[in-house]
Formats: sequence, structure tokens, C-alpha cells
Amino acid sequence: MERVAIFIDGSNLYKGLVQHLGSDYRLNFVEFITLLTAGRRLLRAYYYNAPLPPEDPAAKAHQSFLNYLKRVPYVAVRLGRLERRADGFVEKGVDIQIAIDILRLAYANAYDVAVLVSGDGDFAEVVRVVQDMGKQVENTTFHALSSHRLAQQADRFYPLDDFPWERLRAPSLPQAPEGGEG
Repeated sequence: MERVAIFIDGSNLYKGLVQHLGSDYRLNFVEFITLLTAGRRLLRAYYYNAPLPPEDPAAKAHQSFLNYLKRVPYVAVRLGRLERRADGFVEKGVDIQIAIDILRLAYANAYDVAVLVSGDGDFAEVVRVVQDMGKQVENTTFHALSSHRLAQQADRFYPLDDFPWERLRAPSLPQAPEGGEG
């Protein structure tokens, strides 16, 4: 049975959920991971994000959401940081964590298939490298956020637009804040 590792760019996923389903939509992560695993053996799902700054009104709710994810079986939360810029905050360290984990786990032969939930074209070269190591890579994100370069490099691209979102709706709790994931 194929072993699957899932790598979720939390900000990318959240942006797509808001654009596609609205800011009040809450995702059932267990069901989402089950759908991405597609009957294969799950190694782990890695969720990448940056915590909101303490002064942000949504910081407490965002931290609650991250704590919830940490309790979901076979989910690991990896956090980057937000750096203040003149026009707001910029997420830092997240993409490199994703790239390192995809490469490190491929090198350790921990998975057969990587599922990358992101539309960031910068990952295309990482995908090529792990494919050269004999690994398969599936890429999924919403069409509006997808990188043609990344989708073309992946062994398989499938759009999140076509997912059964009503079935994947979580109960009202836990809630994610504006600017957080959910």
C-alpha cells in the first residue's frame, strides 16, 4: 500500500476557502485529510502557518485553532513567523519549512506519494527533485490560486474547486479567525 505524506500550506488553503466558500466556512480537517489520503496509508499531514501577533484581535482564536490542529491524530503543526512591514505583516519561514520537510522525508524514504496543498509555483523545483528520487507528487489547490508551473511539474494535479465541500464542513466549533485558517 502506498504511503502518503500531506503538506498543507495553511495560508494558501485558507485564502482559497474564503474566496471559494466564504469567510464563515469551517473545514473538517479529519475528513479533508481522509479525502486527500484516498485509501492509502497516511504517514502524517503537516500543516504550515504563522501565528498571528498578540495584538491582533483574532490572535486568541487563531491560537485556539492551531491548538485544535495539534490534537488531531497524525497532524503536525509547523509554525513560521510574521514580520511587520510598512503595509502589514508578511509570513516568513513557512515555504522553506515545507520544502525542507518534503525533501527530508523523501530522502528518508518515509513516503511514496507527497500531496502538496499549495498553489505556490516556487515549489516546482522541490517537486522535480523528489520525483528524481522516485517519489510521486500530487498537487491540489483552488484553480484561482494554482501555479501552472507547479501543476505541470506534479505527477497529478486536481483542483480543490471540485471537492465535496458541504460534506467537508465542520461543526461550528472550533472556529478560525479572520486571517487564520479554517
